Amino acid sequence: MNFAYTLVYVADVAASLAFFERAFGLPTRFLHESGAYGEVDTGAGSTTLAFVDHATARDSVQHDYVAADASPQ
Repeated sequence: MNFAYTLVYVADVAASLAFFERAFGLPTRFLHESGAYGEVDTGAGSTTLAFVDHATARDSVQHDYVAADASPQ
């Protein structure tokens, strides 16, 4: 089995990419010109850690969800 992708839904893709570079040394591999999607270079070959903004994520899954930072739980 090969672990290929993890998508994390975030409020600010660029800020998330910057945080992962500062905190974990994972440089940005890709940031879409819209700013709605980006990936870090995990250094793990075929494993990708990607970030998607909430608006794009909601459009992609075609329903609403509660973001972790907005959840009372």
